[in-house]
Amino acid sequence: SRGTIEIVSDIQLLKEGDKVGLSEATLLNMLNISPFTYGLVILHVYDQGTVFSPKVLDINDEDILVSFREGLTNLTAACLAGGYPTMVSVPQSIFKGFQNLMALASATDYTFKEAEILKEILADPEKLAAIAAAAASAPAAGGAAAVEEKAPEKEAEPEEESDDDM
Repeated sequence: SRGTIEIVSDIQLLKEGDKVGLSEATLLNMLNISPFTYGLVILHVYDQGTVFSPKVLDINDEDILVSFREGLTNLTAACLAGGYPTMVSVPQSIFKGFQNLMALASATDYTFKEAEILKEILADPEKLAAIAAAAASAPAAGGAAAVEEKAPEKEAEPEEESDDDM
């Protein structure tokens, strides 16, 4: 049995990054093992006069979506700050207008369907406490969904007052 190798126990012959000597290469060749891969290690990426980190090449779909969402958020904020209506800022503007209507209705005799619900809650401290407790104890429960819809309307009023002070 000349030229054969009997493997009795596991032995780690090489570690990643170790240089392979002649004896190790011969042994691996006899075992029909060729664990060698050749490639380049990218240190920097040069494109049109700009040098980038190689991490730029490791982006995935989730990274692109996160960047897009951040850009969309910044666009919405800029449009809202400048008072320029766009498709991304109109829903926020409508919600802000609704908050203003709710604050006005709670402070005056002007009323509409949603404002009546808010006025009922504000007039009865026990209802307000029950809604606040239900929203705090079970925010993810399906049965509390109707209660949660009413709670943010009440919370919207103090936020509006702080915005007017600025």
